[in-house]
Formats: sequence, structure tokens, C-alpha cells
Amino acid sequence: MSELPQALIDIFKEIGLNKSQATWDCHGTPVALHKALEQVAEHLGIVFDVPTIIDASAEKKYAAVLVSGRLKDRFEWSVGEAASYNNKNSYPFAMAEKRAKDRVILKLIGVAGFVYSEDEADAFKEERPDNIGGVPQPQPAKPAAEPPAPPPADEIPLSDEDMWEQWVNQQLKVIAEAVSIGQLTGWGNKTRGQRGDLKDFDREMTAILKDAYDKKYEKLNSGERHA
Repeated sequence: MSELPQALIDIFKEIGLNKSQATWDCHGTPVALHKALEQVAEHLGIVFDVPTIIDASAEKKYAAVLVSGRLKDRFEWSVGEAASYNNKNSYPFAMAEKRAKDRVILKLIGVAGFVYSEDEADAFKEERPDNIGGVPQPQPAKPAAEPPAPPPADEIPLSDEDMWEQWVNQQLKVIAEAVSIGQLTGWGNKTRGQRGDLKDFDREMTAILKDAYDKKYEKLNSGERHA
């Protein structure tokens, strides 16, 4: 693998990562996980300004977003662009934002041009090893009070349809109350295991949950404001 800049190695070490957990080699180019770079920004206290949409079309699935950020007395900005010619997924607004933020993070820590984000190009993700990961998730200092969580999927009797229906109804409520794409995708990551077990048990309930998620994502991604 290409050598990572020592500055990035040191930062990864501070948040409990090594380079094999957070980066991989794509034909000689070091590539970093988006979530690892988000952890770097959180750890260093990087502050982002409200992004500016330069150009966008939800109908044509195109977005160009300007993002700026600060680390102490240093300031950097970058443009993230997602369109049919450089992005295969259906969420150009989210991808444009991720690309711009990751570029700003890499600039602020002085490794831009030496290391790239996984979201910079579809080719990077296609070369991503299956076993890469292990990024610790930040814990809020004062988590908001929440109702008791439903039991983990491995504790739900797979023959008990009522319990699965109860769990699905709880998750539909969580999806409906999501106010940002980050919150929605965070829910998706958190419930991946349960949803996999649900799919094995009842494909119809799985489809209902997926349909609700897709509609909410599209609504948030379109920039529609909520009352």
C-alpha cells in the first residue's frame, strides 16, 4: 500500500484506528473511509459552515455544493459535485455534500492530494476490501432521553409475528421523525442486523420498511423543509 502521510497516521492513532482499518490502496492511491474522515473532523473539532448549493436539480439528479470549514485559525473550502457522469447512486445531494466535506477535511489536515476519500470516485468504492472498517462511533455527551429500545433481533422469537410487527411499527415511527439524511442513514446502519433477520422472517414487512425509508430519504434529499 502507498505510504500514508504521518500526520494522518498520528490522527488515526489518537482515535484508535490503524491504517488497515480506515484506508486501503486503490492501484497506488491511498483511499480513506468517509466515516473515518468524519471521525477525524469530530476529534479535531473541525467546524463546517452551512453549505451553499451552487447548482442542483432533484429531477435530473445533479448537485454541486460548496462547503467551507475551519480548524483553529485555518480555513479551507471545496466543491462537491455529483451527477450521472460521476455518480452511480440515486442521492446526488448527499453525495455532493460528502465529497465536499471530505475534501475540506483532507485540506485542513494537510494531506489533500496524498489521500482521497472513498466517495471521491465510484472506482475507489469498487476496490474497497470487504473486511475494512472498525471506525468507532462518537457518543454524545448528553444523549437525549429515548423510549426503551426494542429487543435486538437475535432476542426476538422468529416465530412471533406480533413482536416483529411491533418492532417494524417502532422503526416506521423513527423514520417518519427523522429530520436529516445523517439521522436517517445512522438509523439504517444501526438496524442493519435486525433488518436482515426480518427479511428472512417476513419479506412483506421488510418491503414496507424499505419503502418508508426510500420515500423519507428522497424527501430529505430533495431539500424539502418540514413544518
